[in-house]
Amino acid sequence: MADYTTREMMAARDQTPPVRTFLQNTFFPDSNTHVTEKVEFDVRKGKRVMAPFVAPRVGGKVLTRQGFHTNQFTTPKIAPERPLTIDDISARAIGENIYSQRTPEEREAELLAKDYTDLEEAISRRKEWMCRQILFDGKIDVQDEDEGLDFQVDFGFSNKYVLTTDQYWSVATVNPLPLLRTIRKDIIKKTGIAPDIMIFAGDMIEDFITNKAIVEAIDKLNMKNVLIEPRVVDPALTFYGRIQELDMDIYSYDEWFLNDEGEEESIVPAGHVLIGHSKGEGAIEYGAVTQMEGKQFVTYEGDLVPKVYADEKNEVKMFRLTSRPLPRPYDVESWAVIEKKGDD
Repeated sequence: MADYTTREMMAARDQTPPVRTFLQNTFFPDSNTHVTEKVEFDVRKGKRVMAPFVAPRVGGKVLTRQGFHTNQFTTPKIAPERPLTIDDISARAIGENIYSQRTPEEREAELLAKDYTDLEEAISRRKEWMCRQILFDGKIDVQDEDEGLDFQVDFGFSNKYVLTTDQYWSVATVNPLPLLRTIRKDIIKKTGIAPDIMIFAGDMIEDFITNKAIVEAIDKLNMKNVLIEPRVVDPALTFYGRIQELDMDIYSYDEWFLNDEGEEESIVPAGHVLIGHSKGEGAIEYGAVTQMEGKQFVTYEGDLVPKVYADEKNEVKMFRLTSRPLPRPYDVESWAVIEKKGDD
């Protein structure tokens, strides 16, 4: 196979399909690339200030800039890689005709394309996890015990509403709507923009649609305040309906991932509901990637940067895909999280 340059492989990546990334696509739909590993951006905490009155012969009054702070963050590095050996390109691939006449070079090209897809999907899952951490906790812990890596990116998110056991929506006397009205009003008060989407964990959507007050609201057909009409959007995403008075769409997102301990976790944590804006809460910022090529360091501005290098002594070719993503919110007051937590 010909030795493709890094830029040729970066251009070819458009042919690879994406994995399921609902949180990223919905809440961090935009992206920006940078020429350094560190990125600077403003994070707002929404305040709405009125212009002051001024006496007739006074030129004006200074209106201070407020409601945001500028932070510099080092973008986390993600760099999965995969080896390619002589055995890999010599043996017949799964599903390949036993009389196949394909050459090792042709198999190498196919394996490289597959490896690109696999590594890109792994990076996409990590980005979805990062979006999850920002949305539900407001921070990301970047850790690698083997490499001594341990730092935190914290955006100061505080819009959490904790339900104690006597406030669970499964309790017959509890009505979820007053809390949802309060959260919506709080977000509007802080940012001037109304949220329009709710993402439920599987257990929370069951508590909600079977809640006595919600069932009664559904039964009042003339009011049509709460409409529950489930529709599967894709295997992991279900649209359940709307709360008309809040102009809020209701979804459950049942996607899973393997955490760093090898255990399965749901993308939307159990006992949680996310209330936000369907047009996005922020963007993905990508730091620059610097790597050695031809005995020189080369820096690339992009979201995914491939590299192929060889260990000639051991006859192994390595393919690496590097990204430095950081989801960043525009305004940490613009969404909220409801968390079901039992008494200690």
